[in-house]
Formats: sequence, C-alpha cells, structure tokens
Amino acid sequence: MALRTRLFAAIGALLAIHVAGGAPAFALPPAAHAGEADGSLGIRLLEASSNRSDDSRARLYIVDHINPGTTISRRFEITNTSSTAQHIAIFPGAAEIQGNAFVPSADRDANELSTWVTVDRPQVVAPPHSRIPLTATISIPESASRGERYGGIWAQVRSAPAGPASGSTIRVVNGVGIRIYLDVGPGGDPPSDFRIESLLPGRTEDGLPTVRATVHNTGERALDLSGQMWLSEGPNGLQAGPFAAQVGTTLAPGSNAPVSVMLRQPLPDGPWKVALALESGRVHRTVTGTLTFPPRAASWGLPALLDSAPPWMLVAGGALAAVAILILAVRRLRRRLVW
Repeated sequence: MALRTRLFAAIGALLAIHVAGGAPAFALPPAAHAGEADGSLGIRLLEASSNRSDDSRARLYIVDHINPGTTISRRFEITNTSSTAQHIAIFPGAAEIQGNAFVPSADRDANELSTWVTVDRPQVVAPPHSRIPLTATISIPESASRGERYGGIWAQVRSAPAGPASGSTIRVVNGVGIRIYLDVGPGGDPPSDFRIESLLPGRTEDGLPTVRATVHNTGERALDLSGQMWLSEGPNGLQAGPFAAQVGTTLAPGSNAPVSVMLRQPLPDGPWKVALALESGRVHRTVTGTLTFPPRAASWGLPALLDSAPPWMLVAGGALAAVAILILAVRRLRRRLVW
C-alpha cells in the first residue's frame, strides 16, 4: 500500500490533463499540452462530447453525465518526445478532491471507475518522438447508483532499476493523466453553479498587492475555477490588469475555497474599482466593487465593498427583517393584552 501511495503521489505531481464527454463525440483540434516538452511523456484527448462543444472545461477533462446501462468510447493519444523508446502502462484509477485539489487516490480501486473504464492497449512501447492513438471505453452498469465519481486515465513510465553496481533498485516513476468527472444517474445533468462571496485585499511580504476571493460551490457537481481580475478608477485614474486568478482550485459540491489573484506589480493603496470574473466550464460569475489595499506589507485590509450583495446575504437579510417584524408584532400584542 505504501508503494502504491508513493506511485500515485508521483503521478499526481506530474499530472498533465485533457478531455472528453458522454454523448457522441467530435474531434478536438491539435493543441499543445502539459508534458510536451522535449524528453517527456504526454497525453491528450482526441475528441470530446458533442453536447459540450461550448464547455471549455469539457475540452480539458472527461466531464459528463451518463445514464446507467450506457457505454461510450473516447480516443486519446500518448506522446513520447524523448529520443528513446518508452515502455508505458495505461490504466484507469480513482481520484478525489483533497484540500481543494484534484489528486489520484492512494487506492486505485477507491471507486467504480477502475472497473467501468477500460483501455484497448494497457501496455505500449512508444518509439522516440512518437504519438500513439488509443481508445478508452466507459461502460456504466444498469445497477450503478447515482452520483459523481472522480478518476483518471493514467499513463506511467518507469526508469530501469539502477542495479547492483549502484547499490540501488529504486525505479523513478513518471506519469500523466486525463481527469474524469463522471456523474451517473437517470435524467439530465445535475446543475453546476457557484457564487463569489467576498474579496479581501492584502499585500505580500514583498509589499505586492493580492486579492483573495472566497468562492462557494452551490451546485451538485465539482468545479475547476479560473478567471481574471481588473482594477480601474484608482488614484489619478490608474487602471491595471487583467491579472490571472490562481489555477488548480477544484471545488467539491457544497464546499468553499479561497481563490487568490496575485497582482505582480507595485500599486498604490487605492481606493480602486475591482471586477473579478471566474468560470468553470459553462458557468461564469462576475462581482464588482470597491477595495483598498493595506499600506503595510504582509497584512490584510478590509473586505471589498461589493456592488451587489450575494444572494445568500439577501436571503439572510430578508430572514432577519422577517424576524424583526415578528418580534415587533408580538410586543404590540403583549401591550394590548396588558392594557
């Protein structure tokens, strides 16, 4: 178990991730991807779900909703950009969301995806500077329970043991993978949504400005967040941006996560008008407001004053107002009874 844990940790550290879906597929255009540097192992999907052609996230991962009793297939390819042949193992395995990150499970069989997903060639020898097309088949049994599963199709290559001369038999494991976000159940795809609840301005230890947004997943499927932030109407009419939001944040249904935006340039404290746009696939959300960065390094300022309160704050405010009205009515009734 310890060896398998280290193996999947190594694969997770080197994850290069790409896509597909659950209806009929359409071909994806050629694209550069992680793991395509010289002398490395790469993997990418060659087609995506036709009913998610407008979903940028579905072009990066296998994201789909499938009914029980359904079987689909997706083509993908392995890339060997090294100058030597590579013996590569390809296999499905479970994954999970830990600490707002998508990581391979220590136990490859932690969920059903390891048995639902098969690869036509689980072992290949990739010649130098080659691309090898493969096919993955996903078969959902009639008895499958509803819910979203996380996993991946992993490609792994091991170096030869160092041998007795070096006194070591350790193998170095390198791997890449295609993430899978697969929801199973009757009917249509469960809703995906999120809200941006707050923006907190601060400064790093070097004095550079940063903003930390708190995001809440209000839908029923996992999200992968990306986006940009702009500043305007600053001192002397300054404008800045766009600045990229932190990547790599995966949010499970019902959970909260901080999403940071590093403004890698010196900026005055403000006040500034701020606009933050985040997205996960088809879901796009934007908040605007006013913020002021703290004057000192390694500190946080006051939360931004947002132009429109998040829906949950409106609901909470309405509930408080209703309680206040009820309390007032009870007091008046008591007074009438006493009189």
